[in-house]
Formats: sequence, C-alpha cells, structure tokens
Amino acid sequence: MLSKITEKQQNVLDFVVKEMEKCGYPPSLREICAEFSIKSPKNARKHLEALEKKGFIRRRAGKSRAIEIVKQERRETALAGRLSKYGGRTASEEERTVAIPVLGRVRAGSPALAVEDIEGYMRLDPDFFSCRGGFILRAEGESMTGAGIDDGDLLLIAPKCSAESGEIVIAMLDDEATVKRFMKKEGRIELLPENPAFSPVEIDPTRPFAIIGRVVNVIKNL
Repeated sequence: MLSKITEKQQNVLDFVVKEMEKCGYPPSLREICAEFSIKSPKNARKHLEALEKKGFIRRRAGKSRAIEIVKQERRETALAGRLSKYGGRTASEEERTVAIPVLGRVRAGSPALAVEDIEGYMRLDPDFFSCRGGFILRAEGESMTGAGIDDGDLLLIAPKCSAESGEIVIAMLDDEATVKRFMKKEGRIELLPENPAFSPVEIDPTRPFAIIGRVVNVIKNL
C-alpha cells in the first residue's frame, strides 16, 4: 500500500509524469522549481525525496534527471487510454521505447568541434537500437556520402574507445570531432572519407587522437 501524499506532492508527481510522457525524460530540479515557483532546487529535491520515501518514484543517486515512476494503480489510471505523441501508441507502449539523446553535429568532412549540448531526445524501439550510453549526432558535410551518410542525417552511436578496421567511427583529433571510416594497417591509422573529393587523414602518433564511438545506424529525413 502506497502512503498518502500531500496535494503539493501530488502536483509534483503529476508534473513529472506529464513531462516524461511528453518529452521521454523527467524534468530537472530547476524545471520543477520554475513550474511551481519553488525558490531553490533544494526544496524541489525534498518533494522528490518524499515521493520516493512514500513509494511513488525511484531515483538513482548521482544521476541527473534519473527518476522512475513506480508502476501502481494511480499511475496506470492517470495514463490509461492516453495516446502518446509517438506514432499513436499508448503510454504503456511508449514505456517500451528508449530515449536517446541528440547531442549536436559532427562533421562529415574536415574535423570540427562537435556541439555536445543536448538538443533533445528521440524515442526508439530497443529492438532497433539498444545500447547503454548510446547517443545521436547529426552529420554535417559530404565526405561520407559513399557510405550512405548525407548532410543532415542522424547517426546512432554506440560509445566505445577502440575500433575494428573498416568500422565507421566518431573520432576526436585535437579536441575536434569527425566521422570517418577507421583503417589500421601495419601500425598506421587512417581515417578514410567515402567521397573521392576528400582526402584520407593519416594519424600522426604524436597527435591527440581518440575513438568516441561507432556508427551503428543512420536515420534519414525523406
């Protein structure tokens, strides 16, 4: 049996449920403060702590926006029969999807700084893309058109710090990001474009270099 909650706690819970239904992820403490004119994030956190103690939510320590609504009769009643914004599915069907953050753009051409601020989230079926820590980048440029990656495409990235020869990766060169095909041969590393108008990039061992992730799928706007 869930403990009774106050009217203010109920309002906060309803707001959290609404934001998760609308956006695919819970509101931040500051967003809760703005919604209810709460003076400080500390006071907003107290409401969440009370909801968690009474069994309405679960939170993961040290994780931003990490709120899970505990499945129970009140929530099922509130959400039953509502159609989500995603393809006309019900809320319960939406819960079976995963929210993948869209982090910005990455150059499919000469390396350029990747914008890491979260632009939003995209909900995907886990059968299509299920990867802990996965994220999405928007391709910019034409150096990878031969691999089916065009300007504006969304790239689904599985994070990893190494790559097999032949994989398409997101690489960092001197703190700048690019998408290329990774090739390793006889101790040499090259980042190859998929467009003859662009030149390969051979990695100097003294140059700062890192693999950020592997491109596992491409989403196109038709």
